[in-house]
Amino acid sequence: MEYTELRGYNIPKMTLGTVALGMDYGISNPAGKPVKEKSFEILSTALSLGINAFDTARIYGDAERLVGNFLNHDENRPKTNLITKFVISNNNLVNIELARTQVYESVKSSCSFLKLKQIPICLFHKALGQNMEALMEILPIIFADLKNDGLIDLAGVSIYNPYGEEMFLEHPVFEAFQVPVNVFDQRTIRNGMLKQMHQGNKIVFARSVYLQGLFFLSPDILKGNLVNARPYILALQDLARQASMSIAELAFSYVRDLEAVTSIVFGATTELQLHENVKLLLGSKIPLKIKQSIESLFNNMPEDIITPGLWTT
Repeated sequence: MEYTELRGYNIPKMTLGTVALGMDYGISNPAGKPVKEKSFEILSTALSLGINAFDTARIYGDAERLVGNFLNHDENRPKTNLITKFVISNNNLVNIELARTQVYESVKSSCSFLKLKQIPICLFHKALGQNMEALMEILPIIFADLKNDGLIDLAGVSIYNPYGEEMFLEHPVFEAFQVPVNVFDQRTIRNGMLKQMHQGNKIVFARSVYLQGLFFLSPDILKGNLVNARPYILALQDLARQASMSIAELAFSYVRDLEAVTSIVFGATTELQLHENVKLLLGSKIPLKIKQSIESLFNNMPEDIITPGLWTT
């Protein structure tokens, strides 16, 4: 496993996302979340493979409780970097005291479930359409309070739409970012956000590498507004054939080789999936011609395809 020393943490190139362990999640995951014993095996295998970072959130069902119980169960576990998130409702954005109360309740609950006195990396999970100006008035203050009270170490944000959200980069309190990046979603590359994060020594977690499993679905079974993704999925399959790579290899390698990405957040509901994803770290680079085709064909993807929150299925 590759690691990056950044802001006091030894961050692995891969971070295990736990949303699928805490709730039914993913368009290509019909089996749903694993049982507790199987989830413990997955977490244990991840650590044995050198994946010492787990990503979770208050809104991920039972994920925080599961991770906390697992880590508390194994006293001989390696040191683990935990990332969790909180939300702020739109109604509370207009009043910093209401927002602070909501955030503190969420973070203290996270500490309780994860069995920690302090959250190592705490991210604000920004919802689609939330007002940036209102957020920038209250978030830096609340994060400073959380730090002063010893409830969190590093502060950051998890975003959906990188347009307009460059404002987060303007304040030093935000030290870690989680952003969607994949062959279809190149927005943070095109608008320069990834480059700015890298230049600012930010920890960058790239999520949605497989776009919640959309890349693996047959175009013929797509429903709702995802039928519009059919020509793009077919084009992706064709590029993978040209590169003599699987869809997973192509999608993973594209994000893996972005200089600004500190760690790739990926999900797994079986140990086999864990091993398969780790092997991708050693995979071949995408041929230059294919990479150029990816950046040309998927340069300006429709928002309702690259944003799962807008899917209708």
